[in-house]
Amino acid sequence: MFHLAMKVSSLSEGKSFYCDLLGCNAGRSEDDWQDINFFGNELTLHEDPNFQKNELSTSKIVDMCDIPVPHFGIHLDRKTFDDIKTRLANYDDANILLEPFVRFKGRPPEQETMFVCDPFNYVIEFKSMKNPSTLWDVKS
Repeated sequence: MFHLAMKVSSLSEGKSFYCDLLGCNAGRSEDDWQDINFFGNELTLHEDPNFQKNELSTSKIVDMCDIPVPHFGIHLDRKTFDDIKTRLANYDDANILLEPFVRFKGRPPEQETMFVCDPFNYVIEFKSMKNPSTLWDVKS
């Protein structure tokens, strides 16, 4: 499990995105922060009315794909990934930076992935690996 704390300009907007759209559960909260159960990890949104959205300008070529960096991500089982993919496809205001696609096709780390912005321009990668055990199989 990891914990990530992020500034947001609106707790209600953050809770709507992470809970209502993505299907995460809200946890503990105070007036100016909200914990989100982000697929078994603790995501804490800290409200700051002066927060300015992040710039989306940096990327890195990986496996012939220009991916947004920085980003945080989550490995999901196939069913959960497909559910998130459907939720985002049916949401008119979804800010999908890279539509779902298969990376590393035919290779051990084959995965379907997509990159999405939350309302504050934090970039999230959702992925489902064909063979999750290959994530830690490193050959010297």
